[in-house]
Amino acid sequence: MSQTMKNNNASDKRGRPGQRQQERMMRRERRRRRIRNWTISILAVVLVLAGVTAILLYQRQVAEQEAAANRIKDQHATATANVEATATNVAATAAANAEATMIAQGMQTVTSGSPTPSAGPATPPPTNLTPVKTQSGLQYIDLKVGSGPEAKAGSTVYVQYTGWLQSDGKKFDSSYDRGGQAFKLENLGNAQVIKGWNEGLQGMKVGGTRRLIIPADLGYGPNGDSTGTIPPNATLIFDVTLVAVK
Repeated sequence: MSQTMKNNNASDKRGRPGQRQQERMMRRERRRRRIRNWTISILAVVLVLAGVTAILLYQRQVAEQEAAANRIKDQHATATANVEATATNVAATAAANAEATMIAQGMQTVTSGSPTPSAGPATPPPTNLTPVKTQSGLQYIDLKVGSGPEAKAGSTVYVQYTGWLQSDGKKFDSSYDRGGQAFKLENLGNAQVIKGWNEGLQGMKVGGTRRLIIPADLGYGPNGDSTGTIPPNATLIFDVTLVAVK
């Protein structure tokens, strides 16, 4: 029996080295798997981070490109607006200069080179000429027939004028009383003035002076004007001089 136990102990001793080697191999395999798994995980994280970084960089690049494009577009828009504004200002200045020259030349024709009166007459200057009466009831007298361009429906006209009440001859308005600045009417026939003017100025020529005798229904009507200067149902007298037409 003692021999048998010795043999068993010897057998156990012979079997243990192989088992330990197998265990070492298993441990090494587990370590390799853990390392491989960690490596794969790390690589996955790195790839995800790289992808996110690439996306962020791309988005940033796109945003910067869009911002640059918008800046260029804004610069172009500003430059275009400045050019257009400059062109508009130049055109407006040229138009204003041309208008001023036209009025100055017209005033030279009207006054024959004499100074512009500093005030309109206090009462209507007398005349022996017979007025022409139109179907509307308007009456007019050509005190002086002009020789320049004719005022027609739709014309823009520049005039000097003085107005009186027919009832007492009292002056109520005059462009001469305001420094002799010519009064501008646009779209004659439908201009923002009383009907008597829209009708009565048509057919005049530059340099001419026309007296208009305007009944109330072609003037300020039964209520008069809003300031009370012109009473209700007033017949008006205007001497109008045509300075320029365009």
